[in-house]
Amino acid sequence: MKLYAQILYNRAHWIFESEERPEYDDSIVLVDITGRGDVKEGWDYDSKTGVFTEPVYEPVEPIEPQPTQEEIQTQTLLNTEYLVIMSELTNL
Repeated sequence: MKLYAQILYNRAHWIFESEERPEYDDSIVLVDITGRGDVKEGWDYDSKTGVFTEPVYEPVEPIEPQPTQEEIQTQTLLNTEYLVIMSELTNL
């Protein structure tokens, strides 16, 4: 059995075994990876060098959760009450 990788957008999209190379349309790129068992689906493929590399992802900064409509309304109400109380205290 031979091991093949279907290449899609310069990545190993699908890895499968077959007795012989399947005949598909020319737009489907298949690479024989027999003996290269370290290649995994999702790995980057350089068509010029024929080398597969594990993808490197940049760390993503966590996104602060946005307040809900209810939280915004509650904060607005609290701020308004605070200002009213402060105004009443200064008028004493």
